[in-house]
Amino acid sequence: MIIASVLKKFDYPFVLSAFFYRILKTILTKAGKGHRIIRKIIAQQIYFTAIEVLLLLGVIGVIFGALVIIQILAQLSRVGISEALGQFLVVIVIRELGPLIAAVIVILYSGTAMATEVGYMTVLGDIRAITMRGIDPIHFVAVPRLIGTTIAMVSLLIYFDVVALLGGFIVSWLLTGIPFYTFIMGVAASIEASDIIIGFIKAIFFAAIIVVICLYRGFQVGGEITRLPRAISKSALDCFLALLVVNLIISGIFYL
Repeated sequence: MIIASVLKKFDYPFVLSAFFYRILKTILTKAGKGHRIIRKIIAQQIYFTAIEVLLLLGVIGVIFGALVIIQILAQLSRVGISEALGQFLVVIVIRELGPLIAAVIVILYSGTAMATEVGYMTVLGDIRAITMRGIDPIHFVAVPRLIGTTIAMVSLLIYFDVVALLGGFIVSWLLTGIPFYTFIMGVAASIEASDIIIGFIKAIFFAAIIVVICLYRGFQVGGEITRLPRAISKSALDCFLALLVVNLIISGIFYL
């Protein structure tokens, strides 16, 4: 029994990959079908994932940028190179922690809600009813949520980076009096086109991970509503772990 459970966990990444492949295949083979309802669901997903969390993510971004600058200043003040503030902020926020924090907010706010929604649809028989009407639930449920979440994730990443840099500048200006021009030139000199591209790559991968895991967990609830809370918690934990692993792999490939 224990061995079977362990082997099942090793199969999990392959099952998720197959599920993701099925979503991509559906996007390509059924493009244009039901475009009105699909576009409506995509717009709803973007609104729920991105628009509704702008204030929360903005506050977190400003605070995070400020905390990073405070910690950097505590070290740089000893050697007197505060001009490097922008460079450190780029490395810490834009390259690494920015995409992760934005993805964590998406998991907590949208991913768990996605798993809950699809789980209820499975328990109440909505998925079966959709299938009996000749509608592919992957096309109707998964495709618009993947597209909408990906667009929202990329947008939130850009937004978070901007407000984090703004928060970092405010604290830098208050504590050191560094001019905005000096700060922004330090950022501009440190950031490269590859940093932006890699950030977008991470955002796309993170969005795919969140949607695939949360939808898969929701579809696997079955007819027992008591399995729903466990599916939601598992989806969140799986997403966290997968994000860390993928972020490590991407950073290792491009920055080492």
